[in-house]
Amino acid sequence: MEIIAQEIIGPSTPTPNHLKTFKLSLLDQLTLHSYSPIILVYESRTVTCSDVLKKSLSETLTKYYPFAGRLMEDGITVDCNDEGVVFVEARIIGCRLSDFLQNPKYEAQILLFPEGYLWKGSCVGYSFLAAQVTYFECGGMALTISVSHKVTDGPSLGIFLSDWAANTHGEVRPTPMILATSLPNLDLAYTMPEIELEMSEAIVTERYVFDAQNITRLKQSVTGLVENPTKITLVTALLYKCAITASTRKTGSFKNSTLIQLVNMRRRMKPPLPDNSIGNFTWYFTTSNRHQSETNLGHIVTQLKKGIKELGVSGLDDWLLGVRESANSVKELFDNLDVYRCSHMRGGSFYQMNFGWGNPKWGTIADVLVKNTFILYDTPDGYGVEAVVSLEDEHMKLFNEEVTDYVSSNQNSKFASLTRSRI
Repeated sequence: MEIIAQEIIGPSTPTPNHLKTFKLSLLDQLTLHSYSPIILVYESRTVTCSDVLKKSLSETLTKYYPFAGRLMEDGITVDCNDEGVVFVEARIIGCRLSDFLQNPKYEAQILLFPEGYLWKGSCVGYSFLAAQVTYFECGGMALTISVSHKVTDGPSLGIFLSDWAANTHGEVRPTPMILATSLPNLDLAYTMPEIELEMSEAIVTERYVFDAQNITRLKQSVTGLVENPTKITLVTALLYKCAITASTRKTGSFKNSTLIQLVNMRRRMKPPLPDNSIGNFTWYFTTSNRHQSETNLGHIVTQLKKGIKELGVSGLDDWLLGVRESANSVKELFDNLDVYRCSHMRGGSFYQMNFGWGNPKWGTIADVLVKNTFILYDTPDGYGVEAVVSLEDEHMKLFNEEVTDYVSSNQNSKFASLTRSRI
């Protein structure tokens, strides 16, 4: 790895005084301390001048001014001081893009991110955002971005990337809504401890592609039990079912489990919030299995559909009050249970992120070293699902045996099917 340049990029226009300080929103405060690391890989041999990337980033930060600020020691106040974000330009020696795509191991992913920002924990006193553009030997490049979850969730991270890409072409996008300055100011009424994700190198991350044909098979398997399940619901249910079965085989006995499903709540409000509302506005519902008879695919799909239907569709004020009341009981989810976490990022939008190199060949999140985690993306064609699954090593070996009948062919060659689906 050769670092070509490293610098701090600030907003192109100073943040007005009346926007200099604000408190994190209720949902921001409830969010775990973690950075979300996204990888976008491009095949282009045309190198966009880094000055263009930096200029467009600076201009974009003017609208996303909290990203260029710092979280203060109290853990809830953002000082929008225009201190800036980390930007690195680098080159990998002796590694071609095709090498990385065939074996995108964690050790290689680390090189693509600014040092210390891959799955960084607390952001207090640090840049909320760090980006790096890395050039591969013989052409091709990767653009990575790592952003603190305290100022953005998955949907708003996608909007930021899209706006930054549009800016490189001179396209002017509407100014986003900064949720923390727009939502009712509700305090938790108690001090939220600094909780960080418990990460471990003993966790194995695998990636799976469920193409349209296999999703149709899943849908047919629950015909008559569930009406019109979505592809995300079907794949989520399959992953959860296979994880439960693998866990039972591993331990020799069935154990109660809960699936925590994160949901973008913007369009579920009355009236809905705009898609380009920036900050955290996701919440969750849970699906629990107390008996082994409840682990068949049809039952899990039914429970998932029921859970999302019942998830608070209401006015903003009443919903936030309900969130505050329920927040203190979250710990109960982790008592004597196997807990799985699932979120869906509309990864199809990643394939429209053109910074001057054409559309990405691949867009994903870095390997997740947190056990029992599922992260789902749409495939580029919009019909399939890519899944990033992280489990303990022995659990993963059995999980692979359970899920293999439904993943795309050539899955054993990790990215053969991924590459094929992008051609």
